Amino acid sequence: MSLRFTRPLALVALMLALPLAAPACAQDMPTVLPNNYVMSDILNRQRVETAINSGRDGAARSARQPAPPAGSALAATTYRASPEVSARVRRQFADWMGRQAGAEGGRRIAEAMARRDPVSNWAQIVSGDGLRPGDIADAMAGYWILNWVMANGADSNRAQAQAVRDQIRPMIASNPGYARLNDAQRQELSEVLMLNFLIQHAAYMDAMKRGDRDTARRLGDAAVARFRNEMGVDLRRLELTGTGFVPAG
Repeated sequence: MSLRFTRPLALVALMLALPLAAPACAQDMPTVLPNNYVMSDILNRQRVETAINSGRDGAARSARQPAPPAGSALAATTYRASPEVSARVRRQFADWMGRQAGAEGGRRIAEAMARRDPVSNWAQIVSGDGLRPGDIADAMAGYWILNWVMANGADSNRAQAQAVRDQIRPMIASNPGYARLNDAQRQELSEVLMLNFLIQHAAYMDAMKRGDRDTARRLGDAAVARFRNEMGVDLRRLELTGTGFVPAG
């Protein structure tokens, strides 16, 4: 993903819309999800732990993942996007940001999202890694990799991003909580993950551009706290490889 060096053209509108307090918001905020969803509604946490801990060999890892119950089918991670759902997602996200950064900040973010489609912005950033809108596995892969990059002051490449997406897809598809979601809810979760990505990426890129190591470190610490609290994963004990995330060392 080359997040550290990505030219953030797609984020200019959002960055201009944010008040000065936005980096602090990105440092502190959990993953914002709609309708009281939590990460366990998207990912099967047992499969997260198994996939990461079962070793560096991708084939062996897949073979050792627990099989879904007999007679069950894996849920599709793709969805058909609706403009009405996108509009609702952006309105709700702007309202949430308004509560964090002030009403004026929320209004400016809403205006920025109306001028530039955030999904297209997200797609610009991650397209080099083969990640695409329309699949929640792609949205989650981009979000997880971004947080790992911030946590470790590292970088990623296309092969690693593709491996993480393939690693994540069965975690999502085997989760009964996710399987109960309809197409609109799957789109909603995906696009909110993209908006979380854009805000956090903007704050991190701004800190890196200014050489603000203290802010970059706080953003990384926040990423660690998010994933530890929401997924039980320590981003600083993970290594990103050509077969996805594995235990460091």
